[in-house]
Amino acid sequence: MQLSSSEQQHWIGDRLLLYGVLAFWCVVLGAFSLHRIVVSNDSLSNYAHVWYIADRLQTGNGIPYHFPGLAHGEALTFPYAAVPWLTAALLRPLLGDWVVTAWLLLGFLGLLAAVWAAFPELRRPLPAAVFLVNPFLIEAVLLFQLPFVWATAFLFAAVAAWRRQRVFLATLLAALCQSTHPAVAAPLLGCLVLVALPFEPRRVRLLAAYAAATALSLPAAWMTLSSPTFSDAGLGATLANFVATVGLRSAVVVAGPLLAWVSPRLSPAVLRGVFVASCALSAVLVPLQPTDYAWGALRRQPDYDIAPYLASAAFTPGAVYRVLRAHDGKVTMYQVLQAGGVLDSEFFPESFARRSWGSIEDYRAFLDERQVDVVLLFPSYTDRFRTNEADLLAALTAEGCATRLADEDAYAAISVTRCRQHPNAP
Repeated sequence: MQLSSSEQQHWIGDRLLLYGVLAFWCVVLGAFSLHRIVVSNDSLSNYAHVWYIADRLQTGNGIPYHFPGLAHGEALTFPYAAVPWLTAALLRPLLGDWVVTAWLLLGFLGLLAAVWAAFPELRRPLPAAVFLVNPFLIEAVLLFQLPFVWATAFLFAAVAAWRRQRVFLATLLAALCQSTHPAVAAPLLGCLVLVALPFEPRRVRLLAAYAAATALSLPAAWMTLSSPTFSDAGLGATLANFVATVGLRSAVVVAGPLLAWVSPRLSPAVLRGVFVASCALSAVLVPLQPTDYAWGALRRQPDYDIAPYLASAAFTPGAVYRVLRAHDGKVTMYQVLQAGGVLDSEFFPESFARRSWGSIEDYRAFLDERQVDVVLLFPSYTDRFRTNEADLLAALTAEGCATRLADEDAYAAISVTRCRQHPNAP
């Protein structure tokens, strides 16, 4: 059928829209690919776990259940993301830290390939462009949410396999999806199955496959729930964070099937309006994470202010360090870990205990509970979070139990071992 002149112009315009979006993604992915370490909200946790797993594999000591360098030895090696972290660790001896950067890009490209395979309806220029400017998809990449990106890729791949009646493969991919990010991907997959049931002629088979996939992913779910982050955050904060995270991430998962269903039913003009609205939302929403930290990941470089201290005799490998710093993307924590230190928390904000204490004795009890030996205090922490921890450390120093091991303009290293209720040393 021959298109009219007006329709042909719109068709060309839609293709140009898609090309523009693809060019945007090439810039984002290309900028990331130039970074050995991408410094963003959620990136350093991935680098740290992959580094540790690769180190254990290289030394031939096997991969333990616990990660002794995190949460004073109580953290887990695989709180989630076993597949991407383990496969990246296998190549880390060749590629170094950059393998983690590459794995985010690989996961994102896999997600797109899985979406196009699952929903042929999105292969037309306009629906494809709308999907690619989803602000929450952009946010997932800029914030370096590697486990979620890989889990979503597995989810859409499972949908693609199911629609092709490859039940066993769909079940396996659904299990990988839930295992890679149990806290977020598992409930999203469950909701997707419930929504699909009324339209699925093979309901019993779908429920059986979903049950089998869920059973296969139970060990991964157990490890996620056993992570110290849950106990550190408390039940209320954990539930609030769960609802907020799943709610935001659901916009990525829902976009695929929703667009596939509505795009043939909407006029091109309406889809173009959705495209413009999505672009506007991306410009407004994504920079709010926070103070444009998300977009800054495209050019941000790791900070090495702490390097002289870590190379000095004042640094003690094996000691437990509490790192109090803001706006560094947790790079300092990673550097302490690589130098041989143990961190008092995990890399998740829920584990940091960014708060004030009612009394100095309460603070002593906290240091004792986490077995903290040294606090690394940066001015940016107090400026950003406004807690009384710096004042409490000053009070402990005045008492004589805390000792300043280093006192630079950029940071202070304060030994607090003798301030704890049950110190390891006199």
